[in-house]
Amino acid sequence: MSVRSSLEPAAAALGLNRLDAVAIAALADASMERLLVGADSPYLLIAEHAGNIVPAPWRDLGLAAPYLETHFAVDIGIDALTRRLSEGLRAPAVIAHYSRLFLDYNRPAGEWDFMRPDLGGIPVPGNLDVDAADASLRRQVGWAPLEQAIVEAAKGRQALVSVHSFTPVMGGVRRDVDIGVLWREPSAFVGSVLEDLQERGARAGFRIGDNAPYDWRQAVGYTLNRHGLEQGRPCLYLEVRNDLLSDPETLERISQVLETTFAVVARSLWPDSALVD
Repeated sequence: MSVRSSLEPAAAALGLNRLDAVAIAALADASMERLLVGADSPYLLIAEHAGNIVPAPWRDLGLAAPYLETHFAVDIGIDALTRRLSEGLRAPAVIAHYSRLFLDYNRPAGEWDFMRPDLGGIPVPGNLDVDAADASLRRQVGWAPLEQAIVEAAKGRQALVSVHSFTPVMGGVRRDVDIGVLWREPSAFVGSVLEDLQERGARAGFRIGDNAPYDWRQAVGYTLNRHGLEQGRPCLYLEVRNDLLSDPETLERISQVLETTFAVVARSLWPDSALVD
């Protein structure tokens, strides 16, 4: 008996072909939300891994509920952090609701983990045999709304910040970073953020990583490649250790440090931009 047959029905048996236009539109509407749409800020915040929802027709991809609370499914703490930064900076934000296991917007469609088939060796039954109709429908309800929202929200912005979290231990090795700034191409924006955050973060007791814990120059991030670099917009991925975000007091301290850094940088680079005092 195959793994597929022993766990969950194949995607073709989920009845996806019975979803009508109204149901599909409702799923698309539920995929993300936009904050402070009309805010006059130099920044757009993007949180493409903030949610852990799998749309109901996909039956949690055959996974037990606890798996959807792990870093495989969601960037823990990022929904709260992005909302806090959006409020503090008066900056617009696009926040995804659907799990990266359903569809990982930050991966090119041809990558193996665009709809990843396993969680470090644990099969994701609903992703083991994704047929063309299933993949197309996922893109329609999970990818296209986010793409459109980011395109619209990025117009007129000076810089994009994609907000993520990472695990404190990877491959048995404890990471020596608390907040990371990931960049692919140098810019005045990236350099200014790093300079201010390394000083300000250190004073607050946080270790700041320069292209750590990941090096964006060694990987492909669809979101900022597409909406940042290809459009000539300065951009960076912000990575925060997820266990720090689980404590409300530490979350607030990190938010204050980041908010201050991004406000200082905006006033320096774009002095005519609207920012909260």
